[in-house]
Amino acid sequence: MNDTFLPGSGFDTYETQDRVLVAMDGTTEAAVAVRILQQQGFGVAGAVVRLDPAKTRQAEAAKAAAEALGIECILLNAEALAQQPEAAGDPGFAALLTAADKLGIQYIAAPRYARVETGAEGRNIVHPPVDTARDESGSIAALPQEVLGRLILPLGDFAPADVEDMARDLKLL
Repeated sequence: MNDTFLPGSGFDTYETQDRVLVAMDGTTEAAVAVRILQQQGFGVAGAVVRLDPAKTRQAEAAKAAAEALGIECILLNAEALAQQPEAAGDPGFAALLTAADKLGIQYIAAPRYARVETGAEGRNIVHPPVDTARDESGSIAALPQEVLGRLILPLGDFAPADVEDMARDLKLL
C-alpha cells in the first residue's frame, strides 16, 4: 500500500503502541478500514458484535475475515445489550466501547462513512464524509460525546469508489 491512502485527518501521527478496536462485519469496507489504521501506525484488533443470536453464521464469517487480515478478533455476544432502552441509539458501539475498556484499548473504529472532529470548545462534532453518496453521519451524530471522543472513522475521508479501488490494490476483493 502506498502513502496516497493516508487521509489528512491527523491520525497518521500516532505511535504504534496506540491501539484501536475495529468493528468487524465481514465487509470489504471493514477490511480496508483495518489496513488504513495499520498504515497510520495503530495496533489493530477486531471485534464482531453479535446483537442477534440468529446471526451467528454472519458473526463467525466476520471473525474469520478479521483473522484472514492477520488481526486478533473477538466475538462480542451483545444480545442483551440490544434489548436495553438506553442502548437504543446504536448498541453495537456500546458493546465495542465496553470491550475496548476491558481490553485497555483507547480507541474504537468502525467502517462507516462519516467524520468526527474536535471543535474549538473541545466537543466532538460529526461531519458528513468527503463524498456524501454514502453519508452515515446522521446515525453517528446521535452517539454520546464519550463515544465520539474515542471513535475513529477511517472511511470518512474517502469516496466509496476510492475504498473499492483500495480493496483491489490491497487484494481484498
